[in-house]
Amino acid sequence: MNTPQVWDRHAINAEIRRRGMTLTGIAKDAGLYDSACRQGIIGSSRPGAEAIAAALNIPFRTLFPTQYTRGRHDEADITSRPRESGSANVALILDNASGAP
Repeated sequence: MNTPQVWDRHAINAEIRRRGMTLTGIAKDAGLYDSACRQGIIGSSRPGAEAIAAALNIPFRTLFPTQYTRGRHDEADITSRPRESGSANVALILDNASGAP
């Protein structure tokens, strides 16, 4: 039975080294600042994380399943809540301020 690969930062780093790459090299190749991929692997730079996924040719959500929870890779997961109109919110605030039930 094949178990799915779990990609934590250590496994990602090991795969990068196995392929003869470096985090700095991936960042530079992607036109990012030198430490973008180092920041990306710990959750501080989405562009860095995207560059890592592209360099390894592994889907972004496979490498980073729980980090970076909103964005273009999660379009199916985004839900928007209908917003109430501004005037309805003002009326509610005024009703609450006047003590009306």
